[in-house]
Amino acid sequence: MIAVLNWALDHWWVFFWLGIFGFFEGVRNFFMGIAAAIGSVGDRRHARRMRELELRAQIEKGTLATQTAPPPTPGLCVHRNVVRVMSSADEVVAWLCRTCDAKLPAEWAVREEDL
Repeated sequence: MIAVLNWALDHWWVFFWLGIFGFFEGVRNFFMGIAAAIGSVGDRRHARRMRELELRAQIEKGTLATQTAPPPTPGLCVHRNVVRVMSSADEVVAWLCRTCDAKLPAEWAVREEDL
């Protein structure tokens, strides 16, 4: 421990420049941010609970518009049987559905098992 203290006294100028350039403030802000995040867990829980109680009150009054529309159902084809259209530069340009002959954009999400 004495050796560490002697080194710190011999290199006081390092700590001086670190203090001037704000290194210690950054370390302090880092740990204070962690402490604030841990301390605000209860605040978020309270806000979430209050929002839940407000929604329950709106439901009981009947003023809450129910926006529970059923999920959209696919048409006749869900484009599961697709083939990629490649350019001469080996890039996917489009996708063609083998079932309904629809041309799909290049960003079309396809599962690997469908190929």
